[in-house]
Amino acid sequence: MSTTCTHTRTRTRPLLAATLLLLAVSLLLPAGCDGTADETGDDATTLSTVAGETGSDDVSSGDVEAVVGKAVKLGDVRVTVNVLQATFQPALPGQRISEQTPSAPSAGESFYQAYVRVENLGTPPVRVDAADFTCVVDKTVLPIEVTRSGPPPRSILKNASFDLILTFKASAGFVPELRYNPPWYHGTLRVTPAAEVTEDSSGASEVTTGGE
Repeated sequence: MSTTCTHTRTRTRPLLAATLLLLAVSLLLPAGCDGTADETGDDATTLSTVAGETGSDDVSSGDVEAVVGKAVKLGDVRVTVNVLQATFQPALPGQRISEQTPSAPSAGESFYQAYVRVENLGTPPVRVDAADFTCVVDKTVLPIEVTRSGPPPRSILKNASFDLILTFKASAGFVPELRYNPPWYHGTLRVTPAAEVTEDSSGASEVTTGGE
C-alpha cells in the first residue's frame, strides 16, 4: 500500500508544476493585444482644407484653399488677400524690398499683383516676409519682383497687422494663384480670384474670374 501511494504522488507532481507554469504565463501576457491601431491618433493628418467648408477658417496645419477677400486663420495668424489680378501698371509699395530700377515687361508679358494683409492674433512675434509668397501662372511658380514688392521683412507683435504689395511678372492672359508658405506654418495657403457671375444683353449668365 505504501509503495502505490508514493508512485501516485510522483506522477502528480509534474502535472501540477506544468499547470502552475501555464497559469503564470497567462498572467504575464498584456491585456488587449488585439493588434488594432488607434485610427484617431496624432498620426492622422488632413492634407487639404477648403477654407470655410467646415464652418471654421481656423486651421493649424495642412494646405488651405481660399479665394480673394476671404480671411483665413493659420494658427494664430490671420491672412487676407484683398486683391489678386493682372495689371499692366502695377502700384509700387511705399517701401520696396530692392531700390533698384524696376524692369519693364517683355512682349507678351504682364504683371500680376496681390494686396495682402497679415495679422498676428497670438502672443509670440510673427515674422512676415514677402519672399515667402509665390505666384503660379500658366503652371509656372514665380518669385516676387523685389523691385516692385514690399515692404521689407518685419516681425509683428500681438494684434498688429502688416500690409504687403506683391508683384509678379509672367505671360499675360492667365488666372493667377497666390501661394503663401511661411516657415512658422506647416502647409501652404493657396488663393485664387473669386468667380464673378455676369449677364450679357440676352440675359445669359457667364462665370469669369477676377483679373484685368
